[in-house]
Formats: sequence, C-alpha cells, structure tokens
Amino acid sequence: MQAARTLSLRKLLLSLLLVVCILSVWALIIWFGGESPFKGFSFIIEGSLGNHYQLLSTLNKMVPLILAAAAVAVPAWTGMWNIGGEGQLLLGAFGAALVGFSIDFGAGIVNIVVALLVSAAFGMAWAAWPAIFKIKLRMDEVVTTLMGNYIAAQLIAYLINKPFRDPRSPLAQTPYIKSSYVIPYLFEGSQFSATFFIAIGIVLVLFVFRKKFIMGYEFEITGSNSVFAELSGVKVKKIKLLSMLIGGALAGLAGGLLVLGMTQRVMQSFSPGYGFTGLLICLLAFNDPLIIIGIAFLFSVLQTGSVNLQLFSSVPAEISGVLQAVMVLFVAAFKTFIVGRGDN
Repeated sequence: MQAARTLSLRKLLLSLLLVVCILSVWALIIWFGGESPFKGFSFIIEGSLGNHYQLLSTLNKMVPLILAAAAVAVPAWTGMWNIGGEGQLLLGAFGAALVGFSIDFGAGIVNIVVALLVSAAFGMAWAAWPAIFKIKLRMDEVVTTLMGNYIAAQLIAYLINKPFRDPRSPLAQTPYIKSSYVIPYLFEGSQFSATFFIAIGIVLVLFVFRKKFIMGYEFEITGSNSVFAELSGVKVKKIKLLSMLIGGALAGLAGGLLVLGMTQRVMQSFSPGYGFTGLLICLLAFNDPLIIIGIAFLFSVLQTGSVNLQLFSSVPAEISGVLQAVMVLFVAAFKTFIVGRGDN
C-alpha cells in the first residue's frame, strides 16, 4: 500500500513537472517571437475563451479533432495503426456532400442521418483495404494508410475539379448541399451546432464500449497480446479488421459533420490536416477517449487563440503548430521516462 502511494505521488510530481516544462518552453518561444509571455498567453486565452462567441468557436473546432483522434485510438486498442484518418475524413466529407447536393429525401432529419451514414461508409471503405492487406498479406498498415492519404487527396482534387465541380463557381469545389441537409446553428452569429454534442456522445459511447462490453475487452486483449487472445478464443483477425473499420467510419463521420455543420461543400484544401492533428492528440491521450476530449480542447484553444495572438502582436499564428509540437515532444519524453523505469 505504501509503495503504491509513493508511486502515485511520484507520478503526480512528474506530471506537474511536465506541465511546468511545457509552459516554460512555450513562454520562451513566445518571448523569442518578440512578445511578453504573459501578454502572449493572455492573447491566446482571450482569443479562444474571451467571450461566448470565441468559446463556441473553440468548441466547434474540437469536433473534427475529437473524431480524428478517436479514429486512431480504436484501432490502436487492437494493436493496429490507422494513420489514414486524413484521407478517410476527406472521402467521408465528399460522400456527405455528394448525397447533400444530389438527393432529397423530403425530411431534414432523414437527409442528415443518411448523409452521415454515407460519410461513415466512405471512410470505412477507405480504411478497409489497408486492414485487409495487413491481415491477409502482412503489409505494414502504417505505410498503406499513410500513402492512402495522398491517394485520397488527389482523388478528391480530381472529383471537385472535374466531374463534380460547381459550374457556377470559379473555384474548385462541389455544389452547396441542399438546405435540408444543413445541421442548424444553435446560436446566432456562430457556427456552433449539434455536431459538438454528436462528437462528445460518440467518445462517451467508445469509453463505455471499451470498459463495459465483452468486445471492448477483446479489443484490449488483442492489442496487449494477440497470441494469448487467440488462444483464449478471440477471433483476432476479425477484431483487428473491425477496429480499423470503426476507425475509418469515425474519420469519415468527422468529414461529414464538417460539411453538414460548417462548410456545406467540399473545396480545395478542405482539411488543414485534421487527420494528422488527430493522430497527435491520440498519442498524447494514450488512446483514452476521455483524455482525447481534454487534449482536443487544448489544441483547439491554441489554434483559435493563436489567430488573436497574431492580430495584437508580432507573433505569427503558425506558432500554434510549434507549441503543439513542443507538447508532443515533452509528453513523449515523459512517457518514455515512466515506462523506462517500469512505472507504467
């Protein structure tokens, strides 16, 4: 009992040290950028949480980050690496837009549900082939999913430039979806909508699934020791395939929610890298669904607040990427330090 308390206290102290180190390096970076660290942090906080409109914007930005991170986390539970969230998100967005500008089922809720199901199916389909290649041919899924991102990006670029380009627009983009497909905004002057609660709800379902369901346990044991899992009667190949399909569906759903809740179309540079940011968030959260929410909020604060920092100082908005990278490096070092001493 005493040893357990000592270990918990040590981890707490190391966690506090981690936070201090991250904030200290952030302060140095802002200072080197030509701004007082205290003013820099205040500009970031004010720009992301200063009033309810800025808070809503920060929460809205969390939606694709949460689902993109979950798309990595679920396969990781079974020992699979889904690095293809970016491509799956793009195809999911296109699937939702394709249904949204071409079909009308007459009822708004039916339209939205169908579009989201299609977006999830598109993302799932793009995650299926790397999973099959891994299971059947033992091809490294890190390579296939990563390369799949670039194939998907080029495919979407072709589709929105040629066969599905809006003829009324000088830009490469699909037509706008029909108004009955748009998820209504909840507050005037803000794009905040029910998409946020959908994303949070999905993560909570994943948390319950992982902790309370037998299949969730099968996911965990497959990732921990696939040989033992197979000897225990778990259909390891089926579980690994299913986890990748769920991951692809989540990434595709992220794209669908972006289209129905914000952009209402797919255009060039639709995603600024949500899939890759989701990967970082998942790594920082150690694949834990609840921690993903907190890390996604922090990333969203940095991304939203850095725009305000650029407006009122000489520090460019791109500093948010640097701050995120610093956090990733310190957390990775922290995890290595803990694991290296057998504390995990």
